[in-house]
Amino acid sequence: MHRIAGGLIAAGVVVALAGCADAGTPSSDPTPNATRTSTPTPTGAPAPVPLVFTVPDDCESALPESRLAEFATSGLTLLGGPGGKYGEQYLADPTPEESIGGITCIWGDNATDASSITVSIAPLGTSRATVVQNLLDQGLNQAIEGDLTLYAVQGDEVRAPAILNVLRSDSWISVIQTVGGAAAFDEAITVSDEAALIAYAPG
Repeated sequence: MHRIAGGLIAAGVVVALAGCADAGTPSSDPTPNATRTSTPTPTGAPAPVPLVFTVPDDCESALPESRLAEFATSGLTLLGGPGGKYGEQYLADPTPEESIGGITCIWGDNATDASSITVSIAPLGTSRATVVQNLLDQGLNQAIEGDLTLYAVQGDEVRAPAILNVLRSDSWISVIQTVGGAAAFDEAITVSDEAALIAYAPG
């Protein structure tokens, strides 16, 4: 599983390395009848189990409990999305992620739009080219690293939101913070990683 390492729009790649033992050169026996002791040759690490992407059933299962607790501590409640107070009726129209079979979850303060976070998780197949073009049309910054492609903008604390879109070969995870800035963008990166860890499970 590749995660975002941090920075403005930098992608990190986590690679597991398996070591290989050197068999070495057999030494000569001092006597013809010496008994050789054979050493088992390591067969190497087992093949990694492939991870399968699945859209969560609802918003409460899309992020870890620790993240949901942080939202609650910050006064944010689940307003929109599956399991939310207003469900899928919170927004007038489906989000782009919802239109291709994903879910969109909105945590916020019901009394104000000043601080909210929107997390969307969707499958990505034949719709990829259209999704990419739409993100480019928004003027977002693009970064590619390994199997991750990011379309993002940090925003600011006055008027521009922090926007992060993470595309893998088969998924699209987006996080939008109403109040942008460096801290908000860093949190968006972390939330995206947390969502990916849940959405991808051993097949």
